[in-house]
Amino acid sequence: MSYNDLDRFELVSYPMDEVSVSEEADDTSQDFDASTRYLGHLSIKDSVTPLPNTFHDPEPPKKACKTGRLSAVGHLALFHLPAVATTLMLVAFYSVHIRWGELSDEQLSYLQFAAKGHEALILISLTDILMHRIRYNLLHEKNGVPLGFLSSSFVISSPISYFFSWELWAPLLRPHTKSNHAKMNIKATDVLIIISIILSIAAAPLSAIAILPRSGWWQVHVPMDVESNIIYINGPLWERDLSSNPEYTYLDSSNGLVEGLDRLRDVIDSPPVIRLRNSTQQISNISFASPYRTISITLDFTDRIYPLNVLQQPLAVTTTLLKYVGDYFEIDWEGRPVEVLTRTWQKFLGDRFDSVWDSTLNLTAAEKWKMFRQAPTGRWKQPIVAVECSPTKVMGNTAQFEFRSGITAKDVLLKTKDNNDFKTFLEDTKKSEKIGAHPAASHLFLDLPYNHISAAILFIRSVDGLNGTGLSLCRIYSRWAEADTWIEYGESVYKTHLDNSLFDVKAHFRRSGDADDLITMSKDWLQNTSRQVSSPSSNSSYHDILNYCTEKDPFQISRCLTISLSVYMIHILSLTASWTSYDIISESFRDSPPPTPDDIVIYKEYFVGGYGYNWKSSRTIPFAFSVLLLHVLIAFAHMMVVLLSRQSWHSSSWSSFGQMMVLALRSKALDGLGSVGAGVSSSKTWSTSVSVRVVGDEDRLEMVLQNEKGGHSQYQEVGGEVEEEGFDRGLSLAQPGVKYH
Repeated sequence: MSYNDLDRFELVSYPMDEVSVSEEADDTSQDFDASTRYLGHLSIKDSVTPLPNTFHDPEPPKKACKTGRLSAVGHLALFHLPAVATTLMLVAFYSVHIRWGELSDEQLSYLQFAAKGHEALILISLTDILMHRIRYNLLHEKNGVPLGFLSSSFVISSPISYFFSWELWAPLLRPHTKSNHAKMNIKATDVLIIISIILSIAAAPLSAIAILPRSGWWQVHVPMDVESNIIYINGPLWERDLSSNPEYTYLDSSNGLVEGLDRLRDVIDSPPVIRLRNSTQQISNISFASPYRTISITLDFTDRIYPLNVLQQPLAVTTTLLKYVGDYFEIDWEGRPVEVLTRTWQKFLGDRFDSVWDSTLNLTAAEKWKMFRQAPTGRWKQPIVAVECSPTKVMGNTAQFEFRSGITAKDVLLKTKDNNDFKTFLEDTKKSEKIGAHPAASHLFLDLPYNHISAAILFIRSVDGLNGTGLSLCRIYSRWAEADTWIEYGESVYKTHLDNSLFDVKAHFRRSGDADDLITMSKDWLQNTSRQVSSPSSNSSYHDILNYCTEKDPFQISRCLTISLSVYMIHILSLTASWTSYDIISESFRDSPPPTPDDIVIYKEYFVGGYGYNWKSSRTIPFAFSVLLLHVLIAFAHMMVVLLSRQSWHSSSWSSFGQMMVLALRSKALDGLGSVGAGVSSSKTWSTSVSVRVVGDEDRLEMVLQNEKGGHSQYQEVGGEVEEEGFDRGLSLAQPGVKYH
C-alpha cells in the first residue's frame, strides 16, 4: 500500500455500525505491516478521536510530588536514617573500643549477614538520593534531565556496565543544551551519580571491614586504688659509662657461677647455628642464674658450611630484660579477668613526688592519680652483648689476633713495648712456665686503642698435651636497646621483642652512628663485678669461666669462652639495684621514700584476648570509614536540602524502571530522537534532555523532549494546526499535592 493509498483511505470514514462482520474479518486479514502503519498513523494524527471504551481504567489519579516537613521527615527517616545510624554507631564502637570477647564461627557468620544488611541500607539511601535529584529535574527543572541519567538510580546495585557507557559520560562530555545553568546542573548531577556509583561498589567490602571485629588484645581497666600502689627501681639506670663501683650483688654463694655454666653445656656442645635447608638462624633461650629469667643467645660463624669446626671464631650475641622487670609481681583485684596478658612499661615521674606533693599542692586522691597517669611512659631498655674471641700464640714479644666479625678493627697487634700491662702479664706467664707453675693471673683487662668496644679481656690458654701456651683475646660489645616486654597467662617468664633481630649484628653494632651508644666498662668496674660479694677472697668469675672451659673441653675453648662470657656479661648488665613499693594516694605507706627523678616506675597494663573494635587493629579500617562517612555526609546534605528548602518537597513516583517505562509508553512519541527503535548508537541521543509536564486539559503527565533552547521539541497541535518544531505552547509544571492522570 503506497503513501497515496493511505491518504485516500483516510478520506473515507465508516461508522462502526455500518461495518459488516465479513468486512471486519477482511480488515483483520490485511497485511500486518500495513495494519500497524495505519494504526500508528491514526494514533498520531487523529489526537481528538476518542479511544474505544473497551477497557476500564484500573489506575486512579496520583500525586506526583508532595510537600510538608512532617511527611518529608518520615520519608527521609525511612530511607536514610538506618544506614546513617548504623555507620555512626560503628564509629562510636571503634572510638570506645567495644570488645565482643571470644566469637564462634557461627557468630562471625551472623555478623557477615549484618554487613550485607548495612550494604543494602547504603544502596537504598543512594538510590533515593539519585531518584530525588532526577524526579526534581524532571518535574521542576526547566531543562529537564538528560536521557542517559534516567536509568542511573535503577542500576546503582550493579553499576559497572553503566559506568563505562555513554549514558553516563555523554551528558557531561557532550551536553545538548547551550544554557550555562543547564550545563552546571548536568555536571552536578553527573558528579553525584559517579560518587554514588563508587560508593555502591565500595559498600560491600567496606561494610564487612567495618562490621567484622578483629581478634586481638584489649586493655582491662585497673581500679585506682590498685594502680596507685607502685613499684619503682632505684636509679639511675641504663648508664653507658660504667666507671664507678657497683653497689649490688651479682652472684651469691647459694647460686654459684659453676652451676650457671653447667646450664650452658647443651648450647656449647650444640650451638644455635644456621639451618642449611632454609638459611634461618636459630636462637636459644636458656636459664643462667635464675629459672624465672631467660637469656636469649645466638651464634654467628664465619664459615657457615662447617660451623662446628673447632678452629672457627664464633660471635655470640645475647640479651635479656632487667632483673626486677622480669620478676613476676602478681597484682589482683576484684573482677580481674583470669586469662590476662601483662605488658610492662617504664614510667618517668620526674619531680611529681616532691615534698610539696601533699603540703603545698593539696591534691586530692583523684588528682594525684591523674597526675600519675599523665606521666610519660616508654618501653623498657635491655642490654645486648656480643662477644668474639680469637686464639693465638705468642711470637717473641708480640701477639697478633685476627677477628672476622667486621664490627670494628679486624686485626689487633699487642706489643710489650707499647703496653706495659701486657708486658708484665706476659713476663709473669713465662716465669710460671719455666718453673711449671700456674701463672698468678689467668686474665688481663686491656685497653685497645682504635677499637670501638666496651671491654677487652686477654686469657691464657694452657692445654695439656699440646706444645706451648697460647692466648685468647675476647672483645666485648654492649649497648642498651628498647624492647616490648610482656608475659602471657599461664607463663612464668617474661618475653621481649627487639626492633631488630638478635642475630642482626649489623643493626646493633656496625652502624657508625652508634659508636657513642656503646657501653664502656672500666677496668675497676670489671674487676669489682667479677667478685662474689659473699666470698670476696675467692677466684674471680673470669678465672672460673676459663677453668670451666679448659676442663670441660680444651679443644673448644674459644667457643666456650665466647658463649660463657657473653652470657655472664649480659647477666651482670641486667642486674639492678633494689626496688621499693610506694602508694601515691594512701597515707599508710609514708614509711617508704617517694621516688626520685632518677627512679623508674614499673608500670603494667593488662589485656584480654578476643574480638573487638579498635581503630589501630587494621590499616584498612580508617580508609573504610572515610568512605562510609562520605555517604553519611551526602545523606545529611540531602536531608538538609529537603528540609530547609522553602517547600519540603519529595516524591515517590517512578520508583522502578518499569514505572518509568509505563510513563514513556503513555507519552506521545518523541520525534526528535531519530531512528532509535533498534537501539541507541549516538552519544548525542543520551545528551538529549527530557522532562515531565502536564499536557492538555485532562491533567495528564507525559514525558516531553527538550531542544537545545529549552523548549519542547514534539510537534504540538494548537487550534487544529500543526506548529513548527521548537514551539512551546506553555506546558505547565506539575504542582505538589495535585493528582494527575
